[in-house]
Amino acid sequence: MSASKACIADLALLNGKILTVDKDFTTAEAVAVKDGKIQAVGTTSEIKKLVGDSTEVVDLEGKTVMPGLYDSHLHLIGTGLALQWINCRTPPLMSIEDMKKAVAEKVKAAKPSEWILGRGWDQAKLAEHRNPSRWDFDEVAPDNPVVLTRTCGHLLVANSKALEIAGVSKDTPQPVGGQIVKDENGEPTGMMEEGPAMILVRKHIPPTGIPETMDAIKTACTAFNKVGITSVIDAGNTEDEMVAYQLLKEKGELTVRTNMMLRAIQGQESIEDSVKRIMNFPMLSGYGDDLLRFQGLKILIDGGIGGKTALLREPYENDPEDYGLLTVPVDNLQKLVDAANKRGMLCGIHCCGGKAMDIVLDAFKATDKIKSIKGRRFYLIHAYQPSEENFKDCRDLGIQVASQPSFLYYLGDSYYENVGHERSQWLKPHRAWLDEGIMTASGTDSPVTPYPPFPSLWAAIARRSEVKGTQMGIEQKITREESIRMYTINGAYLTFEEDIKGSLEPGKLADMIILDRDIMTCPIDEIKDIRVLKTMLDGKIVYST
Repeated sequence: MSASKACIADLALLNGKILTVDKDFTTAEAVAVKDGKIQAVGTTSEIKKLVGDSTEVVDLEGKTVMPGLYDSHLHLIGTGLALQWINCRTPPLMSIEDMKKAVAEKVKAAKPSEWILGRGWDQAKLAEHRNPSRWDFDEVAPDNPVVLTRTCGHLLVANSKALEIAGVSKDTPQPVGGQIVKDENGEPTGMMEEGPAMILVRKHIPPTGIPETMDAIKTACTAFNKVGITSVIDAGNTEDEMVAYQLLKEKGELTVRTNMMLRAIQGQESIEDSVKRIMNFPMLSGYGDDLLRFQGLKILIDGGIGGKTALLREPYENDPEDYGLLTVPVDNLQKLVDAANKRGMLCGIHCCGGKAMDIVLDAFKATDKIKSIKGRRFYLIHAYQPSEENFKDCRDLGIQVASQPSFLYYLGDSYYENVGHERSQWLKPHRAWLDEGIMTASGTDSPVTPYPPFPSLWAAIARRSEVKGTQMGIEQKITREESIRMYTINGAYLTFEEDIKGSLEPGKLADMIILDRDIMTCPIDEIKDIRVLKTMLDGKIVYST
């Protein structure tokens, strides 16, 4: 083969606006792909020199191309499953009455005693402006157990049939790290707060097998490809879920690059069993390939502000006794972090409230004395309310942040109610994180908030809520360029993959999306409405309009 033929591109995108997201945020006109990687980026005339008879040529006609988007924290399998359940979000369901009607419809099609599952409600958006209770659903589902999870994933409501199956009554003791909500007579209302309480009901839901998990992964991948997501971190997998991923990859049906994270505590296992499982886990951080790899350990130690379970330094508004919940005792957290550190895993830890962040960073400092974590990219997940000391600790230890701007949009009104105006201005302070020199990546935590990335990308710029348009900390807004980086190259950095993806530069994977408008020049509020025309993985189309 002649040298010239060896240089012929497999694919050439011409006459467009290519956002490379390189260190200078260079804009080009065209890009060439060969063997699944970016071959060259430049002017249309330069890239045309690489076009041969076998090259697929796409005339972009001025359209914008950017790197495939990287959601740095979500639950891919959970999203795939939730897409098969009742969608309890507002909209489409505007009230508890609407939720009851949706449950009734499911019951009509269900078998006797079949579990009815749903997710997405937010009391701040419902017409009744309250949490649902067991009694709301007993009339429409007297014989079917019903479990509807709040949008945040930290609260659920179960009907009386589900509580009966779970054996939860007024005599059930409160679990450590969780809360069974009871009325003035001591009767459970059906509301269960945090994992240790929710598991009392959830453990009775028929388990999802590996084939069903594979179907959920495929469902989510198809949905993600449609909105331009080409890479994710799936936070908190079981060993069986990792098997499902591997089987799907072997079949050639995995179309989203996935970094898997091991769930630190599974079910109701003891801390001793959790530590033993971590120490015996057969993969270290970074094991795998460009399509599927293992990232590290996911730990969760508090809830969310919308459900008033995030662990705060100061109490919630109008509730001086309520600071939220610590779901893992401090000593147990240290054992989990130390086990991962010794085993060679990095840790990503869910810590929403300020007090939770303090506890996590103390655990990181302590484990660093056992074995250095500097340069290993341990990170905080969510991280709503950092202090000056938190910033310093992150810089000293090289801690990163996985943030979800979408929370400000979809969950902002409940946040504003629960922590008040002043504190809401400092929730998810992306401007401060970046100015402090702390690598911060974006995501949605789907199915906590919807997975489409552009509303989340926009929220980091506009910082407004969905329903009421509540403005939260406008001084913490970031630029379009910074928000794009948080959704591309910064996500790749979080997983030590910045040399292979996250920007459109020669030698990197050809993961690209074509947009229906120019994200850099369109009106700011149009950013959230951007649609993806094509999504490419390795230069091959995995979605097209």
